[in-house]
Amino acid sequence: MKAALHFCTAFLGLGLLAAVPARADTAAEARVIVKLKAASPLKQIQAANSVQRLGQRLGIAAQMVGQPAPDLHVMRASGLSSDALAARLAREADVEYAVPDRIKTIRAAPNDPLFANQWYLQAAGPTQPAATNALAAWQLSPGSAGVIVAVVDTGVRLDHEDLGGKLVPGYDFITDDLLSGDGQSGRDADPSDPGDYLSSADLTNAALRSLCGNPSTTHGSSWHGTQVAGIVAAESNNARGIAGIGGASRILPVRALGKCGGFDSDIIAGMRWAAGLPVTGVPTNPNPARVINLSLAGAGTCSAAYIDAIGQIRAAGTLVVAASGNETSPVEEPANCPGVLAVAGVRHTGTKVGYSSYGAEVGISAPAGNCVYTGAGQPCLYPFINTINFGTYGPTANGYTGIHDVTIGTSFAVPLVAGTAALMLAANPALGEAEVATRIRRSASRFPVDPTLPTCPTVTADGQCNCTSSTCGAGMLDSAAAVAAAIDGSALNPVARITLPDSALAGTALTLGSGDSAAATGATLVAWKWSQLGGPATGTFGADTPSTTFTAPIAGDYLLRLTLTDSAGRSSAQDVTLTVLDAPVQPSGSGSGGGGGALDLTSLVALLAGAAFTLHRRLR
Repeated sequence: MKAALHFCTAFLGLGLLAAVPARADTAAEARVIVKLKAASPLKQIQAANSVQRLGQRLGIAAQMVGQPAPDLHVMRASGLSSDALAARLAREADVEYAVPDRIKTIRAAPNDPLFANQWYLQAAGPTQPAATNALAAWQLSPGSAGVIVAVVDTGVRLDHEDLGGKLVPGYDFITDDLLSGDGQSGRDADPSDPGDYLSSADLTNAALRSLCGNPSTTHGSSWHGTQVAGIVAAESNNARGIAGIGGASRILPVRALGKCGGFDSDIIAGMRWAAGLPVTGVPTNPNPARVINLSLAGAGTCSAAYIDAIGQIRAAGTLVVAASGNETSPVEEPANCPGVLAVAGVRHTGTKVGYSSYGAEVGISAPAGNCVYTGAGQPCLYPFINTINFGTYGPTANGYTGIHDVTIGTSFAVPLVAGTAALMLAANPALGEAEVATRIRRSASRFPVDPTLPTCPTVTADGQCNCTSSTCGAGMLDSAAAVAAAIDGSALNPVARITLPDSALAGTALTLGSGDSAAATGATLVAWKWSQLGGPATGTFGADTPSTTFTAPIAGDYLLRLTLTDSAGRSSAQDVTLTVLDAPVQPSGSGSGGGGGALDLTSLVALLAGAAFTLHRRLR
């Protein structure tokens, strides 16, 4: 059984729900999410009985332990692994899909006195180009109490001074009492976080230890959901604590993660309920969320259960925003699911932060927190300042993290995006979820380039690299530009896209194109400017037209830029790094009279090699 919710490092740090190592299946207890086909005869009988009948077909004793949706069942059985049970069920003719029910884990970033320390909300500048320009965004949209962001997480401390007035009634979806630890049986209407600690007593509980991947050490509570909720919508201008990026937006606390994380079936049930969809045995949510924040993740591809749920949630008009992961690895589930706005993490300088997962599924990047220590005992410099509880195990006094706390992780990048989406919806409630995601991406600011770092996907030993549009999304979150785009669709910058030839040889006029570039709705492209930013020698361009030529005098890496301007005077650019090869040496002809002889083997290989060159794209 795998877990996928990364807890904050030092339980204030890497904020992203991560995968707990898969436990051995020698004494396995399987949990599987099953959906029956519409024509299945088992749909005509009581849900619990249909699960038992399925088990009888397979020769196992099975029971139903949950029902995330009217046509979804959670089956539990002993003596085999979840993967094995899912595979056997999937072969049944009347089963639409069966997937393991895995555990997800935390991925752990005004006049409010701590606002000055919230660097990620300030204006972007030379020293912190990744800052989100939240102040300018609030001038355009202060947010609205009618826009609700669901935080599907460990629950929230409902009595926190900076959160209490921003919460709507939530729900606890944890079905396993061992994971829950709240002293109540099954699901209930109390989404408060009792703490996700592991005590010495917990380590003596064999069943709980097995769920948690057999840990050997205790740890304190992360208060992860409380931290995430504060980033989204902590009360601002109340002369207390911090400011949430979402302004007047409100929080729907949905508890789906407990000790060691949470099962997929509980997370999916919480997501569905948050969007206003039915969940068996749970009252209908009277306050559906327009945005769902998932600061959690787990290794693996997107399962049919998540694809199914996210499709229905999007159809209901709710945007799903999720963390890419904290594993310096491919994007994790559910961020890698179709239709999810996946968020990667960048440092204050705008380069990929070492721990952030990355890949083609990422839609946008945002600050995730990073420590730049200047000496022993010195502050982290670029952490998140978050709402928190100070209890090591159970809750005690509420408060805030500080500049010496290692509060970092893609978990904290996600609520910056979710809160920005809430500001956009407050400014323009008519926007659909896909339109919100599109405008966030198209209004993003360009990634900077650090010449000391490689270009992603190549990374340094600690995972850092210069972001590209194919690894870290469209660019860096610009909250003010995103809100402006929500108010006026014509405020979107054009998108520059350079197309390159199939081969690049020195001394040859190479054709560069921009046919994939586009202006926003209602605008047209009116100017193209081609330039060289770097390289071993100065090349020459043709005319500044949609298609031009570039001639590199010698072999090497050339950094080229296309800057576009549209009919409204807005501009954007894209850079590409083009590796140019030496032209092959032509052999002299044999015999008198010259003439071209046949190529020798060495020259033929060199000529064919001309078709190979390296291209790195970086969206501006």
